Amino acid sequence: MPSKQGLHPLAQLMGIVILASVLTWILPAGQYDRMKDTRTGRTLVVPGSYHPVERNPAGPWSTLMAVPLGLLSAGKVIFYVLLSGAAMTVIEATGAMSAVVDSVGKRLSDRPLWVIPAVSMLFLAGGASYGMYEEVLAFIPVLCVLGRRMGFDGVAMVAASLGTATVAGAFSPVNTFLLGISQPMAELPLFSGMAFRTVIFIAAMAIWFGFLWLYGRKTRRVVTEPADRAIEPASGGRQAGRRTVILVAAALNATMVMLVIGAALWNWGLEEFAAAMLGMGVACGLLGGLGVQGTAAGFADGFRRMAYAAVLIGVARAILVTLENGRVLDTIAWFLFSPLNHAGREASGVFMLAAQWIISVPIPSDSGKAMVTLPVLVPLSDLLGVSRQVLVSAYTSSTVISGIVTPTGGTILAILAMAEVSLTKWLKAVAPVCAALLVLSLAATVIGTRLGLR
Repeated sequence: MPSKQGLHPLAQLMGIVILASVLTWILPAGQYDRMKDTRTGRTLVVPGSYHPVERNPAGPWSTLMAVPLGLLSAGKVIFYVLLSGAAMTVIEATGAMSAVVDSVGKRLSDRPLWVIPAVSMLFLAGGASYGMYEEVLAFIPVLCVLGRRMGFDGVAMVAASLGTATVAGAFSPVNTFLLGISQPMAELPLFSGMAFRTVIFIAAMAIWFGFLWLYGRKTRRVVTEPADRAIEPASGGRQAGRRTVILVAAALNATMVMLVIGAALWNWGLEEFAAAMLGMGVACGLLGGLGVQGTAAGFADGFRRMAYAAVLIGVARAILVTLENGRVLDTIAWFLFSPLNHAGREASGVFMLAAQWIISVPIPSDSGKAMVTLPVLVPLSDLLGVSRQVLVSAYTSSTVISGIVTPTGGTILAILAMAEVSLTKWLKAVAPVCAALLVLSLAATVIGTRLGLR
């Protein structure tokens, strides 16, 4: 359900799509040459190969076409969102989720502020280990129920879940996704520089948890309903017995463990994640006593609930499609990186960090951003005397912007819509902590450059 405050998320996204179309008329068209890395199979940018190309500005029809093309381009993410969200809806229908939320609410009724760090630790593990992100969508409904029970608003619960996973992933010394992409591209051993990254990670999480605690204290309202009041299960659901809760919890936990192992050891992507969530939904529905008919009905209800969030993601991808088809995406990257040729060593490190944070707006895909920026910046960093480890840290820390600030990725807007939080309210809340994390990243960049990390 979209927020009732501010401009509608779909209107926001379409406005940015139109702005991207206007930019294709203003910016010069240009592209880098690309080549296939035979070792990894990735398509990489050839450093120093940027050159002007024939203009291809987006007209009205191209702007409209960008939306269905964006939906097609985001197909993997969209289908994961639909399947995972539907699976969580089935779990809601068993009543097990409501029973757990009710139990947590009773146990922490005298210490409500502990709900935020308790929830956050679960998402910290997923974010730090394999870059958990889209998966958070599946948990938002139950987290909002828990938050309302304890007096917290939607911003607090989105921050505790998506925000924690994003910040943990951005600064983690063991993120199999971000480091698995960036360190091999920088020809660095996987998980190298762990000691330095661990120190920065601890500092970043201290900043983030301090923000969560202060925001929770500031905005929490006193809940007037009786503390022992049971939370009603989702529409069509029922109250769960102890056996149902145990069985469903076992299936859910087994699936989460499988996702972590699959991401870390078997290079699972969103297709495998979606299949695992589908299997979990079926298992939980049958174990929870819904039967075949009830499980199918739960999936159907989940598809209806998640359709809006899925569409937001696809429309957001239309922004990237517009810039790519208009042949100005590489121009933006070249414009941001060209000043590095005339900067000193420490200034170059700071410029690299700033450029990575800025380019996270037009290129919200973390893997896509790596493919465009790292092949250009790695040889340039060597010429300028900037450590490759510092460059990798600049890249990973920039995912804070693409993850919780810029709406062009779509996922953040989808989650905020489900939590009934406007983008304006969200950005106002997280702006100070994002600024603090940027300062931390700047300090890490300067220190790492002076130390000459290898």
